[in-house]
Amino acid sequence: MKSSELDTMLMEWQCQKLVTRSINLLDQGRWQELADCYAEDGVLYRPSAPLEKVAGRAAILQSFMARPVKETCHALSNMEVTLQSPTAATVVSRVVLFSGEHKAPDIETIVAAKGNVFIGRFVDQLKKVDGEWVIALRQGSIELNYKGCD
Repeated sequence: MKSSELDTMLMEWQCQKLVTRSINLLDQGRWQELADCYAEDGVLYRPSAPLEKVAGRAAILQSFMARPVKETCHALSNMEVTLQSPTAATVVSRVVLFSGEHKAPDIETIVAAKGNVFIGRFVDQLKKVDGEWVIALRQGSIELNYKGCD
């Protein structure tokens, strides 16, 4: 394997790791660490409000802190990384969202999930800043809503 192929694979893995980490931090409610995944001038369009622009890391942090406290599980799949350059990439992924009415107080507590399941996607534009990948733009969307029994 050529060195350039290994470099490409490493960058793709770093991009996937960033997107996966951001989703895990979202489910854990670790807002500051999640906001730090975004560029200082990053932009977020939430899946639940795909036309509402949240601009800047500070505003993104505030938007996460304003979220209702609830248990969520974002299952991420079908991640595809496209490198535009050594410092720019796009990651497209599918997401399935399950949520409950409140946050589980500990690892031993099970929270009943709501009947609705949302299926959508994230399109993340990433850039490398000071040697680290960050999210420059996250566009979320919801394409399917399964309405189960409540």
